[in-house]
Amino acid sequence: MAGNVPVGVKIISVLYYIGAVVLILLGILLIVGAGFIGTILQSIPLLGALGAGLFIVIGIILIVFAVLSFFLGRGLWKAQKWARIVVIVFSVLGVLFALLAIVQGQILNNLLSLIINAVIGGYLLFSKDVKAAFS
Repeated sequence: MAGNVPVGVKIISVLYYIGAVVLILLGILLIVGAGFIGTILQSIPLLGALGAGLFIVIGIILIVFAVLSFFLGRGLWKAQKWARIVVIVFSVLGVLFALLAIVQGQILNNLLSLIINAVIGGYLLFSKDVKAAFS
């Protein structure tokens, strides 16, 4: 682990921390509000069968992703190789999913995602300073 982490990596790390906070808040909101949402869905025939359980499961999944995001942010901040590799993989997947959505006609929704993922992945993959910090 190198002692001098580039500022760009620290910025990406902070973005992962922010994402973790947002995901945990959404997860908690879904779990707490599941009963209310389930009651509303009862009036809609097709969605009524889903019930509150689905929203509790989605909330738990979001909290799991929040924990993952927190550890990725921490790993990047501390220049841990595994975190760089995982973020690069996630960035590549983000680029692929954005391209797929753009091809399907959802251009405006996914253009920003494509750009952000490409910049993050490219920076972590090709920057000499990043490679040196994580070596």
